[in-house]
Amino acid sequence: MTSLRKWRFPILIASGLIAAGILFYFSNTHVSSDKTQGAIGKRDVYRDGQVASADVATPGSAPVATTALLESSEFKSLAKNQAFQELLKDGSFAQLSRNQAFVQLLSDRSFHAMAQNRMFAQLVGQDAFKQAMTMASAQEMQGRMAQDLSFNAFRQDARFSELFKNEAFNQLLKNGAFAKMVSNGMFASLLQSASFQGLLRDNAFVSLVSQASFQQALLQGSAAQMIFQMHAE
Repeated sequence: MTSLRKWRFPILIASGLIAAGILFYFSNTHVSSDKTQGAIGKRDVYRDGQVASADVATPGSAPVATTALLESSEFKSLAKNQAFQELLKDGSFAQLSRNQAFVQLLSDRSFHAMAQNRMFAQLVGQDAFKQAMTMASAQEMQGRMAQDLSFNAFRQDARFSELFKNEAFNQLLKNGAFAKMVSNGMFASLLQSASFQGLLRDNAFVSLVSQASFQQALLQGSAAQMIFQMHAE
């Protein structure tokens, strides 16, 4: 009895220490588990963010439309066209192709038809016609009679009278893009270029200029780079 009483307090102290140790062990394990889950959760969120950002096009990377353009049979055919390669090296064409009005005309069927007409090229090159176009554009709100008066002299000229009977030509006279380009000297010179006229007869070119991706490439000046690169390959 005396012996039990003697060891009672040491036993109680030891039991308390053991219980505290067990409590500390399970408490620490639970906290570590929560921290681990929290870390995993944060990593998942970050990974999701990385995936989402990958869906956004990187600046300078080729968009899907450009990739499709490069792989098209029309573009590959045009890349081998010597006339077009020479035209791209022409500084005048390079400047014109960055002009929205010019690119718009390139996709216009009426322009395609008339650009291959020798009389049309001669007419556009005349200063008097440029002035008439400017006057007609200014008087557009006054109706067709004002336009008729502006071009009256050319209608009576035997060289150009047939042009005014051509539906494609009359459509061009109403085209704002054409009105803007007529006053451009480089445009008039280009119309008399045999390589340019031949290009308008090229099915691959005609098909491409109607596509927004190719028009954008022309406006940005990247069409020449893409074609020369493909030619080099």
